[in-house]
Amino acid sequence: MRFQYDKGGKWLIEHHADSILKLAGIGPIRSWKALPGEVVQSRQLPDGMVEVLLEGRNDPILCLIEINTYAYSRVPNELFDDIALTFLNRRVVPEVIALTLSDRGNVRIAPEARYTSPLGTSRIEAGWHVVNLWELNASDFLPLTDPGLAPWISLMRIDGPPEPVLQQCKDVIEAKTSGGDQENIRFVTEILAGLRFDKAMLRRLFRKGSPMFESPVLIELLEERDVKTLQGLLLKKIERRYGTVPPDISATLRLVTDPPRLESILDAVYASTSLDNFRTQLTSTAN
Repeated sequence: MRFQYDKGGKWLIEHHADSILKLAGIGPIRSWKALPGEVVQSRQLPDGMVEVLLEGRNDPILCLIEINTYAYSRVPNELFDDIALTFLNRRVVPEVIALTLSDRGNVRIAPEARYTSPLGTSRIEAGWHVVNLWELNASDFLPLTDPGLAPWISLMRIDGPPEPVLQQCKDVIEAKTSGGDQENIRFVTEILAGLRFDKAMLRRLFRKGSPMFESPVLIELLEERDVKTLQGLLLKKIERRYGTVPPDISATLRLVTDPPRLESILDAVYASTSLDNFRTQLTSTAN
């Protein structure tokens, strides 16, 4: 994900992952729990890992959730890494949901990836369930009864003016949540809807009382600058692909403070064929 959407998405996975699974058609769900982030071979696992017990099944299944603001060509590589690392760690092939928030151009996340050895004697492949929110109809989830779906509804196809649908999201949040959970989910709904709708309108609708309400998610977002968030994301992705990040690469990366250039570097992480090749691309981009 990108910038503020990353924190909001991770919070939704930790607290309302069952609602995300509904978007992918997984259920009915008897129970679920978010699993703690695990590190495997010094590499980070996906946005969210959830253990789910479905109706009619005695054993829980493992679901991995990756949320992307837009579709990027590198996402299949990341998803493949997620599956491979999880299998190495748990000897289980997980269910994988790739959730994309907003449409941009003609790029789409491929539903599978396949790799073959140079002589063609060995191959490895993996697939996942792709959910493009803008292709879903909000009417299919209305009338809304699950507050965990509210942040995603605003990014679906809405027939007619959006205000009544957004008001319904707000009503469900206020009726079925309380305390910090209510403040967090209201704010995250506003943030995600901001990908599409006028931010002033969203502030009037979703903010209650002082705009600086005591939301842990909001506080964390306001404390982090976009550039530092992207730099940290890049360092994690480099480590995930190549292992320990050399000091020269880390130092060069932190000198880049322009978000579009950082985006280009992120693309280069997966376009590179080796760490040395990436180092060369990084040097040319940073200068």
